[in-house]
Amino acid sequence: MGIHLGQLLHQRYRVGELMGKGQAKTFGGIRLADDAPVVIKELKFSEMDNWKAYELFQREMNTLKNLNHRNFPKLFDYFEDKNGDDQWMYLVLERLPGQNLQELMVAGWRPTQQEVKRLAIQALEALVYLHQLAPPLIHRDIKPSNLIWHEQQLSLIDFGAVQDMLRPEGSSTIVGTFGYMAPEQFSGRAVPASDLYGLGATLVHLLSGKSPGEMPQQELRLDFRSYVTCVERFAQWLERMLEPMMEYRFQSAQQALDVLLNDEVIQTSSQTPRRHEAPASHLRTLASLQSRPIPTGSKLEHYKRDSELQLRIPAGGFGVSSLFLIGFNAFWLCFVAVWTTLALQGGILFALFSIPFWAVGLGMLVFNVNTLFTRVDLQFSPQQIEVVRNYAGAFKSTQHYPLNQLSWVQRNLSYKANNVPHFALQIELGAKKVSLGTHLSSMEQQWLENEILVYAKRHLPAPQMEQILRLSESTTA
Repeated sequence: MGIHLGQLLHQRYRVGELMGKGQAKTFGGIRLADDAPVVIKELKFSEMDNWKAYELFQREMNTLKNLNHRNFPKLFDYFEDKNGDDQWMYLVLERLPGQNLQELMVAGWRPTQQEVKRLAIQALEALVYLHQLAPPLIHRDIKPSNLIWHEQQLSLIDFGAVQDMLRPEGSSTIVGTFGYMAPEQFSGRAVPASDLYGLGATLVHLLSGKSPGEMPQQELRLDFRSYVTCVERFAQWLERMLEPMMEYRFQSAQQALDVLLNDEVIQTSSQTPRRHEAPASHLRTLASLQSRPIPTGSKLEHYKRDSELQLRIPAGGFGVSSLFLIGFNAFWLCFVAVWTTLALQGGILFALFSIPFWAVGLGMLVFNVNTLFTRVDLQFSPQQIEVVRNYAGAFKSTQHYPLNQLSWVQRNLSYKANNVPHFALQIELGAKKVSLGTHLSSMEQQWLENEILVYAKRHLPAPQMEQILRLSESTTA
């Protein structure tokens, strides 16, 4: 049996009202020694859906034990209880005065731009502290309900989703809240700049009174301008915080804070790139194009011989996203097959309406087979580019394109699965476009793009290469 209102817990705490209920229950309470208000979190093992709840609870405890900063609640106590085969874990935290930002907005609070800026400064100071720890800690779930505001003082709560940077990349599950999650978090990856995106989305919510998840997007950028009223410098700063590509965001909370506090910096060196416009700090020049090592852990291969280059992209194989697509594809085809069978009972004319759905399903099937089983070799010579697709070793197809027909190389959105964006590397060769590497990471796609441009630089005239660079930068996703 869990705790309840009025119960004396461990002879030290009086349990108060139920404040929240999920995998872990949250209660108010009083510390008997000094009547200090506390928050009591209870996790009952027999009520857990899976061990992820235990991991998040343990993670919050371990994080709070080591935090000492004015913008975070203090951890007073933690302990376990057992009763027969059942077991409970408890955290006792400082109960902070005030309400969270979500509650304040529901009650009708609309902060001014100055209040939002003051809040942003305190939030960034808290993130500077977290990100400069050893190892750095990433909160991963910054949103209005996890920020408490009282008498111009901000506090960041709920550290169950926190991740440390020593954790191997790709080992974590997707944690966050839609609308406030940076795009890279949809693939289970989080970096310090991911927290900046969550903060930027929260500030937009405060300024507009509208959840970011309800706002339109243009090329994955949150189109918030028409919903907020603020000075141009602050809007530009928010756009930089909300860049969908983490490489274009501020790279640290300290950098974002410095820019926010210095209007001159915003005006001169931190203009956020508009759609179809690459940021000046990331524009490449012919001189800056240099070959790079393959990203660590990647299965990409490259072979160089004299003036020739071969880049090998392995087949995608099976993964979480591919299994989802295969499952959806199978469901789609089965559904259309049943529908067609039933439609045939009413005559051939009714069955003909299923043809577009068969086309979509079979198109998905071809795409999935290509992604899972097809290896692609890009073979470059001074005269041509050869694209060789090897279909599971059974057969292969080869396409030839003149090298001097190269127009641009860029990452573009390929498709969305379960609201997760997936990009492909696209190469335009005259009137043809070659799409590659949907299953590759952004770092692998960027490496391929760079190596193709480096090779082209050595074998194409400088004026043509400058045009290729401009086109590649102008529409990069």
